Amino acid sequence: MVILFWVLTAVLTVIDRVTKAAALKHISPGEYIRVISAGKTDILSFSLHKNTGAALSSFEGKALALAAVTSVAMILITVYFHRIKHKHLLSTVAYAMVIGGGIGNLIDRVMLGGVTDFIHLFPFTFIFNFADVCVVLGAVILIIYYLFIDEKYNASFAEDKPHGE
Repeated sequence: MVILFWVLTAVLTVIDRVTKAAALKHISPGEYIRVISAGKTDILSFSLHKNTGAALSSFEGKALALAAVTSVAMILITVYFHRIKHKHLLSTVAYAMVIGGGIGNLIDRVMLGGVTDFIHLFPFTFIFNFADVCVVLGAVILIIYYLFIDEKYNASFAEDKPHGE
């Protein structure tokens, strides 16, 4: 599972970098590109935005501090993942999503002083990127995993469990 974690982390980071590079190359600042519409409602659109803060533009202008906090969090999460004795496929994928997305946004913060956002999806009012999707979905999957799966999964490895059960 460790190899899967690192491969998936790398793949998700690359996808994030490629999508952000494409957005920077093909979307001009202030441009609004409708992709999917239903009547007068834009379901999916692209608009380039540099977010120098964190989620929903909180901590605006604190890119260096956010980069430091993100780095420490990703190191701690990665160390924790590697210390888990029995790694489940679902948690492995979720941890890779969180770390891959975190790396993608960290690269932006360090190189550009802010994160490149470009995706707008109805009904949300904020603009986000692929890395944000990875982090949020990964975190939601981890919450579900730890609430409903982890205890049962680890119990299946109990040493005092008679064979055949």
